[in-house]
Amino acid sequence: MARRVRVTHSYPVSAERLWSCSVSYRCLAEMMASLVTYDGLPSGEIHVGQSFDLQVTHFKITPPMTWHIDVIRRDDERRILQTCERGGSIRTYYHTLTVKAVDEDNSLLTDEIEFDAGWLSLPMTLWVRHIYTSRDAPRRRLLGLSEKGG
Repeated sequence: MARRVRVTHSYPVSAERLWSCSVSYRCLAEMMASLVTYDGLPSGEIHVGQSFDLQVTHFKITPPMTWHIDVIRRDDERRILQTCERGGSIRTYYHTLTVKAVDEDNSLLTDEIEFDAGWLSLPMTLWVRHIYTSRDAPRRRLLGLSEKGG
């Protein structure tokens, strides 16, 4: 059964600055470093049409798992990024990231994830929420902000 997770964070930076970090593979790897390491993650910026497999290791102790990512949308004007992913017990995993300007110096980032992991969907909901919540502090560091945010 498909599940949905939505996580929103606010940042005292311009939407353009937050978007720039959001489409960077380097930023993604740094934000996830405490939870997941990637082998085969592209460099540079995320762009439409990318389709690749990578090896994912959780907490640097689990056996590597193949994870597939298709980048299906990147709208720089509206600041929307969408991927279709799958791997392990996850049959489908659709991720939509949006960055919205609150004003000139404040923005909101929302991650919306819809996924199906069969009978594991319910417990996976907790893991997925944890992953996207855990990105906040390292994202703040990358943006040069205090780790405590509002």
